[in-house]
Amino acid sequence: MKLFLLCITFLGLSFYTMADLSAEQKQKVVGYGRECIAETGVEKELVSKVRQGSFSDDPKLKAFAFCLSKKIGLQNASGDVQADVLKQKLASIVNNADSINNLIFACVQKKATPEETAFHTFVCYYENTPNHVSIF
Repeated sequence: MKLFLLCITFLGLSFYTMADLSAEQKQKVVGYGRECIAETGVEKELVSKVRQGSFSDDPKLKAFAFCLSKKIGLQNASGDVQADVLKQKLASIVNNADSINNLIFACVQKKATPEETAFHTFVCYYENTPNHVSIF
């Protein structure tokens, strides 16, 4: 159970780092992860695998990504990316404004559904950051 909660914490750290989160914020993120697993019915194993960069093309995992993205504030209920929030979150872990803008340009692309947009953004971010900060 502890391992699962740890995975949820990392999964919920979309564009956050653990060092930058207070205990209260960490609890919120863990709660978001639990809520999104319950709401989407995604298999816990798929969620855990994401942490190691194994992104499954599973509709429930994509729904989980969108759920988490909404709860964190990266997307609104319609699926629109909240660029100002995204820039703020990235600024806490990326020190270069040009790098942030390049990352957003490369990774934030509206897809056919809000779930696809969230999933693509997370995968792209993971693939394009040298430190591979966990984003799910």
